[in-house]
Amino acid sequence: MLYIFTAGLLWGTIGIFVKTLAAFGADSALTCCLRMAFAFVIMLAFSLIKHGCGIIIRDKKVLLFCALFGLVCHGMQNICYTTSIKLNGMAIACVLMYTAPVFTALASRLIFHERITGRKIFALVVNIVGCILTVTGGNIFGDINFSLLGLVAGIGTGFCYGMAAIIGKAAGDKTDATCFNTYSYLFATIFLIIFMRPSINLDAKILGTGFLYGLIPTSLAYVVYYNGLRRISDSSRVPVIASIEPVTAVLIGMLVYGEELGVMNFAGIAIVLASILIMMKGK
Repeated sequence: MLYIFTAGLLWGTIGIFVKTLAAFGADSALTCCLRMAFAFVIMLAFSLIKHGCGIIIRDKKVLLFCALFGLVCHGMQNICYTTSIKLNGMAIACVLMYTAPVFTALASRLIFHERITGRKIFALVVNIVGCILTVTGGNIFGDINFSLLGLVAGIGTGFCYGMAAIIGKAAGDKTDATCFNTYSYLFATIFLIIFMRPSINLDAKILGTGFLYGLIPTSLAYVVYYNGLRRISDSSRVPVIASIEPVTAVLIGMLVYGEELGVMNFAGIAIVLASILIMMKGK
């Protein structure tokens, strides 16, 4: 479970790279594509050093899971999240993304026949409430003009995020985590370039930040995450444990960017941490 928790911490740094790239003039489409493209290059180099020709995946089933992970958990999630943010704002987009544990719990029940216990339901509810308060401080809607398409896109983000634990577990341990992620990033990069059509606005600052974005909260985070999936038998626990991400993001916003946090934000952080502890203790 420590692997999943660590991945969540790394994902929590995403805002730093997104804000920096935006300041350098990169739009959302370019930011998404740079993240996946650099992650692919980094993982390809690492996989070649580690495995050489063994990087080639011949098992069609494993290759299918790599493609699904890349298309759904990287590609579609990025598109849905970007759309949700544009139409309904960051706060609602973040809240809807953290419907992910619900989708994971339901899919785990249907696919892996995992039990949905009272403890799990309680932890899921507590976690969602905590994420909402952490991100919004209790002011979810504010003056935002609500969009139905944005709602669908936000729920789609939660679904895609929730499927990461399912697809990763279904892939099993038939291939190395580095190889799995290399292929998933390749499929994601191709998908995003075709559908997002990023503007070509590159300079040394954008490329350097893009490289770090592809390395820290992407390549490293997902290798740790995928290794964690292999060590946890109960998939429904995964998104709850990984929900340390918004806590990290909010604290970084306060410490690095001087964003103000209220009592409700800190209450949300405490609730998220409590939900993680509940989910980590027994079934």
